[in-house]
Amino acid sequence: MRCEKSTKTGIQGALPSHPFPLSHHDNLFKRIGKLLALCESVYKWKLCIREELPNWSHHSGTFTLLGDAAHATLPYLASGAGMSLEDAAVLGECLSRISSKSDLPLALSVYETCRKKRTTRVVQRGNVQQRLYHLHDGPDQRERDARMRVVPTPTGECLAWRDPEFAPWLLGYEVLGDVEANWPKGVEKGGMEGRRWERGKFGAKL
Repeated sequence: MRCEKSTKTGIQGALPSHPFPLSHHDNLFKRIGKLLALCESVYKWKLCIREELPNWSHHSGTFTLLGDAAHATLPYLASGAGMSLEDAAVLGECLSRISSKSDLPLALSVYETCRKKRTTRVVQRGNVQQRLYHLHDGPDQRERDARMRVVPTPTGECLAWRDPEFAPWLLGYEVLGDVEANWPKGVEKGGMEGRRWERGKFGAKL
């Protein structure tokens, strides 16, 4: 896990030994300053960038990860909860296709195949959005603003939900279609009970 700055109050959610300096907010609206002045104590939360995990599931099939445990993301794409729901839906569909505990590695491997590449892209785009939303006044900021005025909206739009390529991809995910596309051919719903298999591309190879 990589955090942008390390301080003595570096533990996420730790209470600083002194109030957050209000001088940091001198340039904000006075009303916001008055509200902050009413705070007797302030919790300081870090936004951290976590590198992609090599895998989510144990090869034995005894456990797997989903949601923030697998792919924690910055909030700038507002998609963390959505990715967790998608994870759960895909995992449920994969588990519904097996009929024996011995097939759990297969189900979890297909689940990870469906979800890992997609969630990695979402996390990376969230990191990009952080930079775009916080550009200081200057050439980069002016270039960003100019691109946002282009009509029709081009691919790579700074506001991800207007991006004609990214937005449909983000918001149009098909759970059943993804599982079906990644489920090993020749393995019918109900699992592989009674059929010999070895770990392969999908955790199983007939």
